[in-house]
Amino acid sequence: MTDRDTYSLEQIKDMLLARIDQVVDRYAPAAPGSHTTFGKYYTLNPGRPDRSVGSFCVTMSGSGAGRWADFAMSPLPGSRSSADFATGDILDLIALSCGCDMRGALTEARAFLGLRTLSPEERRRQEQRAAELKRQRQDADQADREKRSKREKQGLAIYLSGQQQLRDTPVHHYLRDTRGINLADLPRQPGVIRYVPECYYQHTDDKTGEYEDGKYAAMVALFTDKAGKPAGIHRTYLQRNSDGSWDKAPIMQPKKVLGWRPGSWIQIWKGLGPRGGKPCSLKDAAPGQHVLITEGIEDALSAAFLKPDARVLAAYSLSNLGSIDLPACVTAVTIVADLDDNDTARDALRRAVKKHQDAGRAVRLFQNQWGGKDLNDALRAAQTDKGAA
Repeated sequence: MTDRDTYSLEQIKDMLLARIDQVVDRYAPAAPGSHTTFGKYYTLNPGRPDRSVGSFCVTMSGSGAGRWADFAMSPLPGSRSSADFATGDILDLIALSCGCDMRGALTEARAFLGLRTLSPEERRRQEQRAAELKRQRQDADQADREKRSKREKQGLAIYLSGQQQLRDTPVHHYLRDTRGINLADLPRQPGVIRYVPECYYQHTDDKTGEYEDGKYAAMVALFTDKAGKPAGIHRTYLQRNSDGSWDKAPIMQPKKVLGWRPGSWIQIWKGLGPRGGKPCSLKDAAPGQHVLITEGIEDALSAAFLKPDARVLAAYSLSNLGSIDLPACVTAVTIVADLDDNDTARDALRRAVKKHQDAGRAVRLFQNQWGGKDLNDALRAAQTDKGAA
């Protein structure tokens, strides 16, 4: 009996994962600038002309061991991932490196593992090692699920502790004085945003290891999924300037998420209901809905300020613009995108547009053409021009 008959696909993957350091060394070798951060190994993508380390990484340990991602590369043909970038498992890594299909990758993997030449004793040791590491990954999977659940609960507790009334709070002053968004000019206050007077902050810089923490005033917004269930929080940490105005705190990461689930969004504005009243949530809306989707909260609030009859969602990130899991009632989207000047961001935006089109939605794209990078820049520029006039 040959090894082709003896080992299943999953067993071969398990044996590869048992030797992940050697697999990565061969199929994604080190390059100038390669490094490992929090269990992720960054190097050049072996499957394309990659000029600099940064977008391609392989998870080396834990529940996601062997999975790789390239945030500057379009999804591979036939990929089942909902991500709008290329990703795969350890066998896909071999296929990527060798430029072959899955059949070729299996042949290469068998040769790498020496399955045709191992003695019975060597095979037994290899199988035992692979089985033990598989159990460890399963334990890590369970630990990760528990950790994610804990973070979601922590985030929801922070959000629920926040003050619902925003008038005359640091959130109100930050949005009005620094971002040009006066909540008092909206038909109603966005209910998804709350003010937390003392919100804990901590961050470790990936490259330098520098650590900082403290408590700051914060604008806290709730992520929800398409069923309307909480899916994490977004925090914007604020600090008063010497002139009394409020702005983002001067820290390494003034905007952070906690418990966030990819595919979720912040429902910043629900539009206007009958006779200008409060409308229903998106999950309860009638078919044929059109939504505006921005990256950040400030852009979403700017869109609501400029177009109060529209439903506006904040996706949080460029990669999530195309990945948000919308209910079936949404048939058209307008993506309010930043005016990025780099190829990676432009490619990600094109992928986001295509994903919505592939989902059967009509797609329009809006980008600021009036100076600055995003819609909020355009809003503030218009207010400045109006004031000067």
